[in-house]
Amino acid sequence: MTSSLQDNFIKKESLYGAQNYSPLSVVLEKGEGAYLWDVDGNKYLDMVSAYSAVSHGHSHPELIKTLHDQSSKLAITSRAFYTEPFANFLEKLSNISDFESVLTMNTGAEAVETAIKAARRWGYFSKGIPEDDAEIIVANGNFHGRTTTIVSFSSDSSYKDGFGPFTPGFETADYCGSCECGLIDNCLSIKSFEKKN
Repeated sequence: MTSSLQDNFIKKESLYGAQNYSPLSVVLEKGEGAYLWDVDGNKYLDMVSAYSAVSHGHSHPELIKTLHDQSSKLAITSRAFYTEPFANFLEKLSNISDFESVLTMNTGAEAVETAIKAARRWGYFSKGIPEDDAEIIVANGNFHGRTTTIVSFSSDSSYKDGFGPFTPGFETADYCGSCECGLIDNCLSIKSFEKKN
């Protein structure tokens, strides 16, 4: 049961915010490490934080210092310029990941959109697929974001209702997690999808 203080914030957010989520009835005020506190002072173990992004916990002193130091010197700039922090970040990430180059993204949906473009371009330029003929196999039950292209290959009607027409070029295969399940003749997994085509 929520308090009148929490109810006030929930009503305000519902009144002024677009209804694209149905949050839990908890109004968070602060966080530290793996813990959160609501506006009434109740403490929670945060097991959901940033479920669609990388979670760094809350208020880690080293991260706060780094954020403060950097924003005091230089905040967000256009990619029309080179910056010292970004160059160093790319070098470190490349060395850690052992990839020769890195393309950073702001969101997961942007990363998926870029992967789609990279796959199609590779298909056209490297594999010789005729222009506008590329198909990408996607797993049934996926969720990668809410852009028009990404919802085009969703199998969940709640993500698609009212957003067509959809982007073509996606084929759906059921995903069972393993083709070692002994049901290969009846399983519509990625492997069986290849088999039927």
